[in-house]
Amino acid sequence: ITDDVLSAADAKIESVSTRGAKIEAIYDTLVDYASRQQAGALDIIAQASHELKVIVSAKTLAVANILVLEGATPALLDRLATDANVQTIRHQYNGKLVAPHTAASEGSAPAATEWGVNKIAAPSLWEKGFTGKGVVVGGIDTGVLYTHEALKGNWRSENGFFQPVGNSQFPVDGHGHGSHTMGTSVGAGGIGVAPDAKWIACQGCLPDGSCPEVVLVACAQYMLCPHDYQGKNPKCELAPHVINNSWGDDNEIPDVPYYKGPVAAWRKAGIIPVFANANSGPKCGTVLSPGDYPNVIGVGATTSTDALAGFSSRGPGPKNVLKPDVSAPGQSVRSATAAGNSSYASWSGTSMATPHVVGAVALLISSKPTITYDEIYAALTKTAETSTLTPTNQTCGGLDDSKYPNNNYGYGRINVFKAASATPSPSTPSPTTTKPSC
Repeated sequence: ITDDVLSAADAKIESVSTRGAKIEAIYDTLVDYASRQQAGALDIIAQASHELKVIVSAKTLAVANILVLEGATPALLDRLATDANVQTIRHQYNGKLVAPHTAASEGSAPAATEWGVNKIAAPSLWEKGFTGKGVVVGGIDTGVLYTHEALKGNWRSENGFFQPVGNSQFPVDGHGHGSHTMGTSVGAGGIGVAPDAKWIACQGCLPDGSCPEVVLVACAQYMLCPHDYQGKNPKCELAPHVINNSWGDDNEIPDVPYYKGPVAAWRKAGIIPVFANANSGPKCGTVLSPGDYPNVIGVGATTSTDALAGFSSRGPGPKNVLKPDVSAPGQSVRSATAAGNSSYASWSGTSMATPHVVGAVALLISSKPTITYDEIYAALTKTAETSTLTPTNQTCGGLDDSKYPNNNYGYGRINVFKAASATPSPSTPSPTTTKPSC
């Protein structure tokens, strides 16, 4: 899926006024394109299944224009290779969680707002009335324990969870990673940056920490136009505004091809993609893909003293692209876990830093609902803190990290209050008599 393919939706987009209708135009364009491109292959599969007496499962994922086959024989693949519209035949790639670098034992609920939330100045924005209300955050991870006390109040239940491998109607998390990241983005009780934002989730990563390509792409399609837990009744108006991705390619292949289509579709739809930079520091050039894409916000991790976490992957990305774009608190971050409805733990990793940025984006959108990706990127990068950061005396990609931007911290550690002040024409929130649900 390329920008040229997506541009076919432009005429429809110009004729509609609502966000949901615009995303539906993009989704319909992708479905139509995949249908036309894959028609010949599906005919070959149907004919070969009869002639070769094989049972083949074929599933289209339009967001990447891929056709997922199970049970295909070498003879069938040979026939498919004759179709001019079949570009590649291969086994699927695999992603992996950007797993916590360190994890502390389970703990109790925080007595006050978490240090990372304070560090990026989220409470200062709450005081202005911007708490994430009206914004939906998506998470592609191990799922979420939706009954957790910090998360049960703001799950958006309508088309609010999808499990490509499984059939659970309600969000589940057999690992804990997804609950932790979502808690940092939107959790109540002081753990979340945008506690009044709603959340939805897709289980793109399995309990063993693996994230198969087909599952990740299915999640990407769900996020573009959320459907119910059975994969039916898509409603594009329910798409999230920003998506947390604390995972990366398992084989550490730079600029992996399989998520370029989904990311392009998200960007076309105005959905903000945020990715963890990975935990393979301090070596240069260790950022995981898709976090190395130039059209996503890649995130590095900082400590409570504004030092760069030693594990935080450094850039640059392919073609010397700057990575990370920004950094955020990622060491000893306390958040929800899946061990129980009142379970918390302190974990470290760029996986923990990324949801701070996702929550910050949610706050920026709540302060200005019409804000664009470019405006968000400019606000976060131009106002990022640099004077408090500790240089590592490490040069990656030819950039000294005592000067900004660089391939260690990116543009610096985010400050969402300053970022909101820098966005054009911030709107005034609707009057409220209640404090944030944190």
